[in-house]
Amino acid sequence: MALERISASPHDYVVLDVETNGLKSREHDLLSISLFKPDDGREYDRFLPLDLNRDVYTTRINGIRKRDLKNKRPLTQGEVDELFREFELDRRTILHYGSLDERFIREYFDRQYLSGFERMRFFNFKRMICSTKFSDGSLTKDRLCKAFGIEGVTSVHTGINDCRLEWELFKALDGRYLLATMQAFEWQFSILDPDYIVPVSYLGNFPNLSRLYERPYIRFESREVYRLNVSGSDVRRFESNFSGVTVERLIDVMLGAKKQDNLEFLRENRCKNKPVGHMKHDTRPVFMSFNPDGTVTAAREEDKPQERELNATLNAMRGQISPLVEFIRNDIFDGREIVSQELTVNEEMRIMALCDLSTDDAVLEIKTSSRHPEQYAEQLYYESRGRKTYLVTMDWKYGTGEVDFIISEVAVAPGEKPDKRRDKAVQSLSAALECENIEVVAYVGSTSPVRVRCRECGNEWEETYPRIKAGKCVCPTCHPERIPTRRTRHTVDDAKRRYERLTPEEALAKRARKYAEKVSDRSGGTISVDVSSYIGGKDPVKACCTKCGHSWTPRTDHLLGRPYCPRCSAGH
Repeated sequence: MALERISASPHDYVVLDVETNGLKSREHDLLSISLFKPDDGREYDRFLPLDLNRDVYTTRINGIRKRDLKNKRPLTQGEVDELFREFELDRRTILHYGSLDERFIREYFDRQYLSGFERMRFFNFKRMICSTKFSDGSLTKDRLCKAFGIEGVTSVHTGINDCRLEWELFKALDGRYLLATMQAFEWQFSILDPDYIVPVSYLGNFPNLSRLYERPYIRFESREVYRLNVSGSDVRRFESNFSGVTVERLIDVMLGAKKQDNLEFLRENRCKNKPVGHMKHDTRPVFMSFNPDGTVTAAREEDKPQERELNATLNAMRGQISPLVEFIRNDIFDGREIVSQELTVNEEMRIMALCDLSTDDAVLEIKTSSRHPEQYAEQLYYESRGRKTYLVTMDWKYGTGEVDFIISEVAVAPGEKPDKRRDKAVQSLSAALECENIEVVAYVGSTSPVRVRCRECGNEWEETYPRIKAGKCVCPTCHPERIPTRRTRHTVDDAKRRYERLTPEEALAKRARKYAEKVSDRSGGTISVDVSSYIGGKDPVKACCTKCGHSWTPRTDHLLGRPYCPRCSAGH
């Protein structure tokens, strides 16, 4: 577990913030770079000229206008070297909030042929804030600052002010990881304690929290064992988690499941984390209470229409899901007493789980989505404790008033994490070889030889990835007549005479000349390209305006799409 406290000393960090013309580092311009040295208060704030775009599209966010960038110059290597010396960029950790800053700096250095990025060590401290990926979007950096009493938040962002705010926010965390949970009316913030036992559901829904808990990958195998279609004019899926909570409760009631009381354990576990603040969120809660028959009652009069719709769906389902309930009772739980919300704790991993339904021999989890069992394999593993595990999912037929209840038996166990890209490539190769009755024995990558075996004679040999994909792989033992004959020296010499073979350098020079001609044509002869700087279709290239003499280094594909001088264009 990686919950160790990290240094919060101002001597260890320099804060970086960038303002950009969008979110795509290869398509949008870096508009400014700001640095803040927290131990001595030294600041750096620098506008940069437009390079990739014709105008500024983000003025409402950062206040930067096109005229603010007029006559600005790109960073030079000398300026970069001075920044390294003055701000100790190669000796301090570069602190930033979000992944955007590092990406834009990397692309800018590449585009401007600046060295030094490889010596920088970045730390995105947004990863220290562990919140659900299903939040309402209210947990922004600005609102976090206000929640922690940090002054200076403005509606229009500036790089240097953001640097100061980010340092104050980082300082407020004090080197600890923050758990942010959505309660009825507000976000609640607490410092994660190493002794805290994390709910396994959090590991699936809190991405930054999941990274902190080192644990085995859980493999699974599933098979469908039961399916039931339910339909009706009142059958519908509801927003938020109403469907999940109410349908699960209805099944519990129909099964007569006995709920386990875990309140004291959950309270004590929650209290291990130190509360440090709270903040209102933008979600409007709807309060419902459960009735003994599985229906619900709204606490407020304004929510009564939703209450009626929910109860109409539950009543429409009640009679139809009786076969499902009996299958669960008899075929899964063998008629034994069923427990609802059984608590299981893995002390070694510091992970806990609450089972929807369970007995001593089996566990069943109820989900109202149709997501793949892979999404719940980890939860089922920590619930199982060696028992058989089952999963109920619901495939809603939107607009039809129908839903399929699907029960799958899921076998879960620790194992090696699959390489999905490799597996997909092997499946593709296997499909291409199927008609020849050949199988893949060993695959490393598309540029390496692929070991294959003939299923008929057992012969093994190596083939190339392109030949297999092109359908040219045949067994040389079973079908020697289909193996191309070796070309003679005479035929090779003829081929050489028919097709001139260029060296890699000659081929690159030829492409560069064609590229320069294309740019000249598209720009009406106003832009010349230094062919010696050409590398490839998406790499920087040196360009020069024949009218004003301005030189810049755009990406090759960007220059083809926008064949004009940024200085001449800015002057219009």
